[in-house]
Amino acid sequence: MIFYGREYSVDRTGEVTEKAGMEQPEFYWDPLITLSGTVIYSGLMFPEWRGHILVGLLNSDHVARVGGTPLQEIERIYGVELQRVRDLREAPDGAPWFLGVGRGALYLLAPA
Repeated sequence: MIFYGREYSVDRTGEVTEKAGMEQPEFYWDPLITLSGTVIYSGLMFPEWRGHILVGLLNSDHVARVGGTPLQEIERIYGVELQRVRDLREAPDGAPWFLGVGRGALYLLAPA
């Protein structure tokens, strides 16, 4: 395996960033994230997000929206007292839902 990330302590998680027969990643976080849930958005509620990846982060206070070419973090979606994101799902109507630790609440993301 190849590694690029750093732990919170700034120590590398691995020593090898290239290896024969392995492709380079399209995108990676450095320092590392702690993934709680991932959705490839397909809903109609936010048509400009279709095909983007929504990522819940256990070690942060937001949901990341990743997309584009080249792949990149486009947006950070914050919630009131969200703290860590425990899980992330897309409802049948295209609404992203995520569970936050801050108030132990379930959040619905809707257009303004």
